[in-house]
Amino acid sequence: MNALSRREEETLLKATKARALKECDSVVKEFAACAEGRTISVSWACRDKLKIVQDCMVQL
Repeated sequence: MNALSRREEETLLKATKARALKECDSVVKEFAACAEGRTISVSWACRDKLKIVQDCMVQL
């Protein structure tokens, strides 16, 4: 089994993160809109939207 070099690992992580953000853009925007102007209340007010974002990111 071949291990990735640190550079390869970082490149793969960046590519995966970019893809996840692109694929999940609409749900991330919904969460951001919900969180806008909130501080502590974001924890409960936007909980459902955060779960959707997390689920989307995990699927990729």
